Amino acid sequence: MLGLNIEETRIYQDLERQTKLKAAARFLSMGYSIFEVAKAVDLSVEEITTEVVNSQTPTEQAE
Repeated sequence: MLGLNIEETRIYQDLERQTKLKAAARFLSMGYSIFEVAKAVDLSVEEITTEVVNSQTPTEQAE
């Protein structure tokens, strides 16, 4: 239409990343290793550690 690719927009990329991080949090809570999760959601271990693991409250980490 206007020659725009939806996947190149900032909002699409932000939503895709948020979705991957939410999925990563769920996989981790189900007992998957951080390496398995990183591979499954196509994010680096560092991203998952920074965004998911470090943002959990102490009670969430204990579960």
